[in-house]
Amino acid sequence: MLVRVACIAALLILGCGPPVPERGSDPSAAMVVAFEPPSEPSSVASVVHIHIASSSLSSGDALLFQGALSDYYLSKVKHGELPDTLAARQISLVSWRVGPELILAPVAPLAPGPYSLAAASGLLAEFQVSQGAPLLARVWPPAGSFGSARFAIYCGDGSSLPSEPSVALEPGEAIAQLTAGVDADRLFAERCLRFELTSELRGDAFLVPPVRLGAWAIDPSPFSGLASEPASPLSCAAPEVALGLGCAAIADDRAVVRTPSAALLWVVHAAGGAFVEVTRHGASFAVRGLSPSSHEHIWGSVHDAAGVALGFDTFVDTSTARARPVLNEVLANPLGPEPQAEWIEIGNDGSLSLELSSYVLQDGGGSTHLPEARLAPHELALLVRNDFVPGASDPAPAPATRLIHLPTLGKSGLSNSGERLALVDSAGQECSVMPALPTKPGQSLARRYLWSLDGDAKAFAYGAPTPGASNDVAAAPLMK
Repeated sequence: MLVRVACIAALLILGCGPPVPERGSDPSAAMVVAFEPPSEPSSVASVVHIHIASSSLSSGDALLFQGALSDYYLSKVKHGELPDTLAARQISLVSWRVGPELILAPVAPLAPGPYSLAAASGLLAEFQVSQGAPLLARVWPPAGSFGSARFAIYCGDGSSLPSEPSVALEPGEAIAQLTAGVDADRLFAERCLRFELTSELRGDAFLVPPVRLGAWAIDPSPFSGLASEPASPLSCAAPEVALGLGCAAIADDRAVVRTPSAALLWVVHAAGGAFVEVTRHGASFAVRGLSPSSHEHIWGSVHDAAGVALGFDTFVDTSTARARPVLNEVLANPLGPEPQAEWIEIGNDGSLSLELSSYVLQDGGGSTHLPEARLAPHELALLVRNDFVPGASDPAPAPATRLIHLPTLGKSGLSNSGERLALVDSAGQECSVMPALPTKPGQSLARRYLWSLDGDAKAFAYGAPTPGASNDVAAAPLMK
């Protein structure tokens, strides 16, 4: 069934509350504002199109702000002089006219809370955003960018994805075909949909998805017809192996792929599983699940922002198994007593057991040799002070977590302003690094996954401490 925008008449009947006049103006002159999907102003969806019945407003005339607007701010809007404090609250929009209406589409889901719609003529509407429907998030092109509509990927949490064969994008009702999965093998068909535009888009045009697809809201990031230059492949140096547009360094149980600076979508298959990765700015990523000392098959495709896809299919020879120490999480600013409640989580992401006494921990205060202790593959342990106080106002270590006691962490504790931590082997080579980022009280700085690479800008995040357990991740990864 073709998904179309709900009719304007229904929106005007069902989706608007009383007109909101300009302060001090004649209420009968107020413009009618309606919402799609239809709602009262007290419970507007987080993904929304705003319809304004006006023959005078042009694209760009109506502005949307988070929160309420005082008379002072309304006067600034009237004169087109937005102070920084107001500009920081402005919501990015795209807009277009359909007959007597101006339609506004925020380019990202709106956070719950109050909003104000205003123009030079005054206040047009005030409304409250609620959570709304579950979201189909845009994985490709990256959310927040325009990108090409020739090939797009949206993913949800796997619960009853829409089954419509096509969808109409606005304005102009360009048609995109919908297919389950991220590639022809229907990888992640239970979680993801492919959008493929059936016609070319003019260079100066844009498209936005409808606000709903079945019971799902759709990430409102727009598409653009502006042509992007196709990405160029890297030049690989021995012993690297060419993989799509990138170059892979083959290790024991993984291949580390460095990529061009262009934004790219990677769909990668190997004998041990498959995953989807989006890279930008030359970031690297790891293809895991390979067997040491073996002949391994890696295949898949890479897509650039111009909508060009390149397949790859290669065999690689892996090296012998090795241990792989990782600094995985650090609590430098606990709610409990400092420095007694501080800790550093270390893990073994390799396929062999790991002897910690072969490594030195370097921090802003100097170096500390680690004591004798052996970590099994994939085991986590905590480096703590001899006077460590577990569970004092902070989450206690997971049951059976090993505690590796040291005389000190840092010169006199870990720095709350952030300090670089490095694990160095007996040859003086850095094996794993935690970046120097300012701390947050009661939150740990954690690697998103044990295998996340040190140089990956997405590799680290703050959150609730998880000592001795897998780190919390904001969204489930596309891997299996």
